[in-house]
Amino acid sequence: MTAPEGVALGSGRRLVGGGSLLAGAMLLANGGNYLLNLFLGRVLTPAEFSDANLMVTFLFTLTSIALCLQLVAARFIARSDALGFPGDSDALARRLRRIALAAGITTGAVLAGACTFWSFVFQTASPWPFVILAVGVPFWLVQAVGRGVMQARLRFTPLAMSFIVEMVTRVGLGVMLVSLGLGVPGATVALSVSFIVTSLMVSLVSRSRNTLTGDGIPGEEVRAYAALVSVLLLGQIIANNSDIFIAKVVFTPTEAGIYAAVALVGRAVFFLAWSVATVIFPVVARRHAAGQGSAAVLRTGVLAVVAIGAGCSLAALWLGGPVLGVVLGPVYGDLSVPLAAYAGMTTLFAIGNLIASYRLSQSRVTESWLLLGASLLQLLLLLIWHADMGTLIAMQLIAMSVLMIVLCIRAVVHRVGMSARSPREAL
Repeated sequence: MTAPEGVALGSGRRLVGGGSLLAGAMLLANGGNYLLNLFLGRVLTPAEFSDANLMVTFLFTLTSIALCLQLVAARFIARSDALGFPGDSDALARRLRRIALAAGITTGAVLAGACTFWSFVFQTASPWPFVILAVGVPFWLVQAVGRGVMQARLRFTPLAMSFIVEMVTRVGLGVMLVSLGLGVPGATVALSVSFIVTSLMVSLVSRSRNTLTGDGIPGEEVRAYAALVSVLLLGQIIANNSDIFIAKVVFTPTEAGIYAAVALVGRAVFFLAWSVATVIFPVVARRHAAGQGSAAVLRTGVLAVVAIGAGCSLAALWLGGPVLGVVLGPVYGDLSVPLAAYAGMTTLFAIGNLIASYRLSQSRVTESWLLLGASLLQLLLLLIWHADMGTLIAMQLIAMSVLMIVLCIRAVVHRVGMSARSPREAL
C-alpha cells in the first residue's frame, strides 16, 4: 500500500524545507546551550564547571531510554500513518507515554537515592545537583515520546519549536540563577525546569484524536524493535560519555574541567549531525513500509554530516583556542588542536551513527552492533590509556577509524551482493 495523500512523503521540497527548519532550530538551540556553557565556564571555576558538565553527561547516559522511546514512536507511527491507520499510532503513543513516565520516576529515584554515592565517586562539591536533576528526568522521557510522534508525522515546525523553547528556558533561567550565586545547583535547576516546560508544550502539540484503525500494533513487535534500538543507543552512550566519566575520575577537577570544554565541541558536532538523522529516519521508515528505495536519502545525509563535521573541525582548528581563551580565560587558550581532533573524531562517529540509524529504520541491526563494538573498543582503550587529554582523544580516534573502515568494507560487500538481485536496494 502507498501512503495516503495527507501523510505521503510528498515532494522533496517539503522534506528539504522541513529538514532545514529543524536543522536551523537545532543549530540555534545548540548555539544557545553553548552560550550558557561559555557563561558557566566564565563565571565558575574549572572544578565547578566540571561538576555542571557532569550533570549534563549523566543526562546523556539516559538517552538510551529517551531515544529508544522516540525512535520506536517515530518508526511505528510513521508506518501506521503511511498505511492509513493513524488511530493505531495514537494508541501506541499513549502507551509509550505511560512507559516513559514510569521509567522516568524509577530512574529519578535511583539518581536521587544514591546522590551521596555519585558525589563521592565523581568528586563533586555537593550531592544536591543529582537530586535536582532527578526531578526533571520523568518529564524529559515523556517529551521524547511526543517528539517521536512529531518526527514520524513530519511535523517539523512544532518539533523545531520544542528545541527552541527548551533552550530559551534553560539559558534564561540558568543565567539568572547562576548570576544570583546559586552556582552548579542553579544551573541544574535550569536544566530540569527546561524539561518540565518543554514536556508540557510537546504533550499539547503532539496529541491527536484519530479514529481510523487497523489490526493494531503488536506489542511483541514493538518490544522486539525496542531491543534493536537499544543496541544502537547503548553504543551512542558509551561513545559519547565514557571519556567524560573517565576524565572526571582520573583527572584533577581542574583538568577535568578543561577536558569538558573540549568535549563540548564534540557534542556540538554530534547533535548537529543528529538533526540529519532525525529527518532521515521517518522518511526511510515510510519508504520502507511502502516498498520504495531510499539509498539516495542516505547518501544525501552522509554528505550533510561530512559537511557539518568538516566545518566544525576547521573552525575549531583556526579559531577554537583563541576564542575559548577570550571567552573562558587564558587556561583554555591553547586548545585549538585538541578541539579540532575531537571534532574530527566525532564526525567519524556521527557518520557511523547515521548509517546505523538508517539501517535501523529498516529493522536491520548489524550496523548498530558494529557501532556498539567500536564503542566498547573505545572504552577498553580509554581504560588502558588515559594519561592525559591527548591520549584520550587519540584512543577515541583509533576506535572510530576502525568503525569507519569496517562500515566501508561492509557497504562494498553489501552493494556487490545486492546489485545482482535488486540494484535499488544496494544501499
